[in-house]
Amino acid sequence: MTKFVISALALGAASLATACTTEETGSIDATWNLLDDGAAAGCPAPDATIVAQPAGGGSPYRDIYDCADGGGLAADLPVGDYTVWVEISDGSALAAQSEAVDVTVDLNDLIEIVYDIDVANGFFDVSWEIAGSSCSGVNAGGVSVLSTLSGTTQGIDDVFDCADGENPAIATTGALPIGDYVVSVAVLDQSDLAIGEADEIQESITFGNEFVDLGVVTINLFN
Repeated sequence: MTKFVISALALGAASLATACTTEETGSIDATWNLLDDGAAAGCPAPDATIVAQPAGGGSPYRDIYDCADGGGLAADLPVGDYTVWVEISDGSALAAQSEAVDVTVDLNDLIEIVYDIDVANGFFDVSWEIAGSSCSGVNAGGVSVLSTLSGTTQGIDDVFDCADGENPAIATTGALPIGDYVVSVAVLDQSDLAIGEADEIQESITFGNEFVDLGVVTINLFN
């Protein structure tokens, strides 16, 4: 979960003088907590970059810190709207990335954001529809999303209430280790027996805390 607070804190007399004479600015104070499925974890790569993407487009502001610092400051950002996230990398390859937060930077604001980043796992987002029917129409007991590491029998089964992911709703799996997956989606009856399934999906989680969108899958009922 990502948390943030906004404080109207002075950033120092020098900063105020600069803002009055040149450009109005504020700052973002970002902290990152690194996790592995809920447990504290170490840095998977040496660099942590705070990325502040202006809402109007253009080049993002990037401030690079040692990952082990656990936090850093994106200072002197022109006032405006931003999407902000943290990337953990070795300077080129992305090892993990936080979720993004939309914020508005006002004059002399110090916006504090705390990111929880799962560096070893990612997640699948998926919606479903039942061909020719609906969750209520088949009196579904649930929907199984079985994610199996390619080339193994190591599978993780997430079972949702059918309505939780019925299009346009989106269901998100639990934490899954980085890797290649075969994903099977099946609708269950009230006794948890499969009464229909979708075509298998092959997809990969390539970096920590990645949310991979599987889109809307169609579940075909068994004859």
